[in-house]
This record gives sequence, structure tokens and C-alpha cells, in this order.
Amino acid sequence: MYYNDILKFQWEVYAHPIFSKTGNFPPEMIKRIADKSAAQGFLRSRLPELTSEEVKFIQGTSDLFGLNHYSTSFVYRNESSSKTNPVPSFGDDLDTITYQLSEWKIGRSNFTKYVPWGFRSLFNSISHQYGNPPIFVTENGFATHGGINDEDRVTYYRGYLNALLDAIDDGVDIRGYTAWSLMDNFEWTNGYTERFGLYEVDYNDPNRTRTPRKSAYVLKEIMRTRSIDPNYEPDMNQPLTIDDGH
Repeated sequence: MYYNDILKFQWEVYAHPIFSKTGNFPPEMIKRIADKSAAQGFLRSRLPELTSEEVKFIQGTSDLFGLNHYSTSFVYRNESSSKTNPVPSFGDDLDTITYQLSEWKIGRSNFTKYVPWGFRSLFNSISHQYGNPPIFVTENGFATHGGINDEDRVTYYRGYLNALLDAIDDGVDIRGYTAWSLMDNFEWTNGYTERFGLYEVDYNDPNRTRTPRKSAYVLKEIMRTRSIDPNYEPDMNQPLTIDDGH
């Protein structure tokens, strides 16, 4: 129950008005925020109320479902949320706490964890709730702290692409996949410490030299062969080029 609740607050609040058969915000979210707002002395719910015209206008206004995903968390109910979160707040409305297992960490970064089964589960959740819309994975990737031989990122991409293929076998309508990112970039509050790129950027070089990591070679081979070979080892002394016709 709490797993579904946190999804409603984290992303279904945006997806439900567009993709659901009923439109509007998730009913459980509407009720919880209304109840909490009343208990906190508000004259109306803190969640904006959509008119029937707005619900109808928003519903179905998308050609595809764009999905950004990096990791997964477990959830449990936090019965003392009012003591650990400001009132009112997102955390107090949620009434849950998330956590991740230590064994999900396969590199130095705390930003992304390796939980490919969660990727498959999320695909199926979207498919079952919203009538199997066409899904494009618009961001999926793994953070490191630099280095060309990014074995952890290779493990991540192989595992998550296998999970994606499993979801397709489940019947989920997945149309495309985008690895994030082509090259290292500024990552919000993590700055330049978290590296997501298939290409490493040398920030100490005025020319910002780009060098392909092992993951770039591996993903190229996956795209070239349309298969995931867990034993493939690229020759990183060869230049990384795109073959004609691929």
C-alpha cells in the first residue's frame, strides 16, 4: 500500500491527470491532503482543485510516456512523520520513509544504486495503470567519480537493459531508450563530482577533452549487434567510430 502511495506523490501526481481513465490527481492523494489540510486548520485543501473542464482538457494530452529513472527504494510507513517533517510539508503528507539496501551500491556514488528489477517493476506499474502507453526512456544512467574503465557503469547498463527487455517480454510497450549522459556535465547539487558520461570530460584541460569510457564501447556493441553479451570486452585502443549503416 505504501509503495503505491509514494508513487502517487512522486510522479503519478503528474501522470494520472494525463494518462488515467478518470483524469485528475490520484484520488488517494486528493483525500489525504484534504484531510491533513482540514486537521491543520486550512479552509480548503492545499492541493489545487481542478475543475471538470480542466480535468477533461488535460486528460489524454500526450503522445507518449517519457520516463527518467535511475534507482529504486523500499518504503515503510512513518507514523511519526509530523515529528520528523515540518507541518505542513511534502514529507508529512507522504507519511512514509524510503531506504535503500547497502548491497545495491556497486560504485562510489551514493546518487545511483543498482536495482534493475525495480526498473522492470516500474515499467509494469505504468503499463497496468495507464493502459500500456508507448514509453520512451528519456534518461537512465549511472554515476561514477571519474575514470575510463567504468566497470560499474557497464554492469549497470547491461543489467538495466536486460530488465527493459524483460519488461518488453511482459508486454510493456517500450519504444525507445536514452542513456544519460553522452558526456560528463554539471549535475545540479552534485556539481562536477558525479560523472554520468559515456565520455569523460577533462575539466582541467581548457579544451575540455572528451575521452570515451569503456561503457561507450560496450553500448556501441549492444546497438551494433542488437544483443547484450555479458562477456564482451572492447579494444579501447581502437578509435570509437560509428559503423556505416548502424
